[in-house]
Amino acid sequence: MSKNRKLIFMLFTWACFIAIGVCIIVNVAIDKQITWSAYPILSIIFGWLIVSPLVIKKYGLAISLCALMLFVFPFLYFLEKITPNHSWFAPLGVPSAIVGIIAGWLIYLLFRFLKISLWYRSAIAVFLVGVIANMIIGHYVDAFLSTESSFLNRFINIFSCVAVSALLVILGYRNKKVNPANDDV
Repeated sequence: MSKNRKLIFMLFTWACFIAIGVCIIVNVAIDKQITWSAYPILSIIFGWLIVSPLVIKKYGLAISLCALMLFVFPFLYFLEKITPNHSWFAPLGVPSAIVGIIAGWLIYLLFRFLKISLWYRSAIAVFLVGVIANMIIGHYVDAFLSTESSFLNRFINIFSCVAVSALLVILGYRNKKVNPANDDV
């Protein structure tokens, strides 16, 4: 590990420790016990486990995705156990996490192996996450809450993500026409 990576890792780790300490101190000072601080503490630990490989390894994204796969379900399970409602892990947490993991791996593979312009890969990624994954997760949220998302909310979300994807494609096409030698592959 390079000197810069060690420094970044140490700073990131210390920032996590300080954030956890601040949460505990404030929570105990206000409530005389640990109550709400369990949520950010658990989340900070989870974030540290996922982000650390990105800092430690030069190509740590695949390791971070593996860490996400390994830790997301225990994280969500323990989070469910400390929340007042103990019935969301299986019907909402698990399918949403699976969709997120699949989307993360597809984007990783898209950027790692697809040899097209960075603009086009970015357009595909925005469409994949902003439209497809979002609609699937929205379905699980609606089913869990026994509600229906408003048509306007879905339309705005889908339209904006499609618009961003289209803009990225247009910018990629324009970049290719202006500078054919630099295809951003």
